[in-house]
Amino acid sequence: MYDPQHTQNFYDAYGLREWDRLEATAYGRLKAIIHADIIETYLKSGDRVLDAGCGPGRFSIVMAELGARVTALDISPGQLELAREKISEAGLLSQMDGFVHSDIVDLSQIQDASYDMVICYGGALSYVSEHRHQAASELVRVTRPGGIILVSVMSRYGAVANLVRRPSMTELLNPEEQHVWRVTETGELPDFESLSMGTQHPAMQLYSSDDLRSLLPDCEVLEMAASCATVHEGSPAIEEISQDSEAWNTAVEIERRLCRMPGLLDIGSHVIMAARKTSVR
Repeated sequence: MYDPQHTQNFYDAYGLREWDRLEATAYGRLKAIIHADIIETYLKSGDRVLDAGCGPGRFSIVMAELGARVTALDISPGQLELAREKISEAGLLSQMDGFVHSDIVDLSQIQDASYDMVICYGGALSYVSEHRHQAASELVRVTRPGGIILVSVMSRYGAVANLVRRPSMTELLNPEEQHVWRVTETGELPDFESLSMGTQHPAMQLYSSDDLRSLLPDCEVLEMAASCATVHEGSPAIEEISQDSEAWNTAVEIERRLCRMPGLLDIGSHVIMAARKTSVR
């Protein structure tokens, strides 16, 4: 299922939309807040960090602002260049140790135990599909013993539940053709037409919280969370709430308090995990 060239081409063409998706809507901003919260919990000023699958650099900026030394890595040269631009605009290029064009499936150009923290947020581990265990092993390898690994992946059950919440009539009326049951049972989503791009979106592997735990079997899981556990994509309610600062602050606090609840881990947009590398390898 994994086609690295297609993934690279797709995100080169996707361009600035990858930055905008966590800024243009309240749903996206809430997602970014929860991901950033997890970073702030574990990152220490001066840490050397690999942002694997950095996209346009949104979380590289968060980490650089917290005093980390950051290496940004992505399969898309276009996204890497956008990350450089955004980080430069933020005045944080001095915190960057480099920009690396690479696939997370093969990080052989990076030495073992090079980083205090490795972060792999968003789609990277979803796009590598059948190579996900190899990619996860690489993320662990380049983390120092005792170092922290932060990963987030697209939520298998959250994505399926969203079809009813929106509602998505095409998928609901043609569940077999739209791979609804395949995603529910296995997490596998073959490539599909991207309406915003007018091309095929790369195939993905979606995860449950148990699936995510299985990716890092030799690491100590420190915590897990969902992003957007309290609201679904396309919700007009969260957009209305965001127009009132007091209501928005309360909504964010509710999300923060509920997103780590075990019963809600699989109902959001992404499943997030913080783990500690316990092996010496």
